[in-house]
Amino acid sequence: MNNPSRISSHIDALKAMRENKAQLKKELKASKANIKYKVQGIISPAKTAKKNTTRIGQLVSNGLAIYEGVRLGMSIISAFRSLFGKRRRRY
Repeated sequence: MNNPSRISSHIDALKAMRENKAQLKKELKASKANIKYKVQGIISPAKTAKKNTTRIGQLVSNGLAIYEGVRLGMSIISAFRSLFGKRRRRY
């Protein structure tokens, strides 16, 4: 029924599968570390400036960005209110 050459070929196949699985795990781990490094580079906050003048410039820039965002939001809200507000025309 089971001759020794057939059994040894199954053992070799299992051994090859284990080696392949170990190799794939190593590649997966390396790929995961690479992705993690790249995502951290994208998401991490900007490096802080060392000079006081650059810090002040960044604060002013951030303040202006916030102001423009609030102003834009208010203009959008007023536009929606004018379109869908309580002052609808009655026919």
